[in-house]
Amino acid sequence: MQRLTRSATWLEAPHLSGDQSPSHAAEGAGLASAQQQQRHSSASAVRQTHLKLLWIPHLPWPALNGQRERRLLDIWPDGDDELHILTWQPAQGFGNSLTSLGWSNFKQGRITVHSRPRVPNVMGRYLNNYARGLWANERLFRFYARELVRSLGIDVLVYGIGHKLIGLPPFDLPIPTVFDYLDLITYPGVEDAYIAHSDLVFCTSRVLVERVQAFGKRAIYIPNGVSMEQIARGQRERMRAELGLQDKTVVSLIGLTSSPSLFFVDALALAAEQVPNLVFLVVGGGDLLRPLSERCQQLGVPVVSTGWVPNTAVADYFAATDLSLYAGDATPYYDAACPIKVLEYTAARRPVVATDLVELRNMAFPNVRLAAPDAQSFAAAIVAALAEPTPFADVSGFEWATLVRNVRTALAQLVQERRR
Repeated sequence: MQRLTRSATWLEAPHLSGDQSPSHAAEGAGLASAQQQQRHSSASAVRQTHLKLLWIPHLPWPALNGQRERRLLDIWPDGDDELHILTWQPAQGFGNSLTSLGWSNFKQGRITVHSRPRVPNVMGRYLNNYARGLWANERLFRFYARELVRSLGIDVLVYGIGHKLIGLPPFDLPIPTVFDYLDLITYPGVEDAYIAHSDLVFCTSRVLVERVQAFGKRAIYIPNGVSMEQIARGQRERMRAELGLQDKTVVSLIGLTSSPSLFFVDALALAAEQVPNLVFLVVGGGDLLRPLSERCQQLGVPVVSTGWVPNTAVADYFAATDLSLYAGDATPYYDAACPIKVLEYTAARRPVVATDLVELRNMAFPNVRLAAPDAQSFAAAIVAALAEPTPFADVSGFEWATLVRNVRTALAQLVQERRR
């Protein structure tokens, strides 16, 4: 896996020509040696850089369990760094909306959590406009961030796509700022602001890397990750027995991020005509679950639905699967997304049928069969994937432990540059 794009490889030695005179070759050797020493010295300085990091996540604190920010910060590689999160608590419905107005500081492992008041954005729900959330929250969280940077001596600020909930972060700080670009932003002005005012952008897909580079900005490919150890703990036979799936061909959808058209349910109905004992395993909750279940009932597709399951238990469902689906729409949003479920299915060594998307083409996993997002194409791909053996991509480079080292190196290098 390519960890850094060329635009983000900041210390590269020039290549020497192979057709040189002895004296020039000697000079070249001396130059190369000096450049190698410089790179070694620079890398050593990066490793020794003590960081005070402030991260503003894209979700409130209780929702961060299992999310990208927590995955990275919980296994941060350098024990001397100071890790801080500026976050908030969600409003607990109309009857208990004041829960979001609390102020607290607490420790979660190595992380110091600074939870600050956020005003519930009731009007946003009615106007369906979440470009920058409620204006008061943007002002509040910009103030909170500035105060924490000043009082804690923060070296670098990282922020996710929190614009819908707390607006845009402060861009006028005297420290490096980094945008963690998780998913394609559909508000052009918001995307422009994030990218234009950030010193560096972490991108979860190569599609987003190219998009950021078109702005002339530094971009590093930091995809979503997998925990190979956690996925390997899945217990296939126990879970299949528990769900009554013995002797069944199990096609699963784990996490209900999928097309609302439900074309994949129609595809399963067609595939079931050729695949005996096919059962659809649906793991997760959300607004899509009810219409999905109703469509399965209408078409006679046997379905087992678990509802929400904790992240710590999901490995058993990967293990219980024979074939997995990644059934998004063919839209710019899905084209630019990092398909974390595809990574997890692949880590569990399960074949996948997925919508033909740009980022999946970039990844080119041999166990992922791409198809147009319609019932006939998906059905044909499902039948073929179940009938034909496939090799599996090596996703060890997507381990969270590898990704967090790349993040830490990039941040330390950025801080070193600013200090020169």
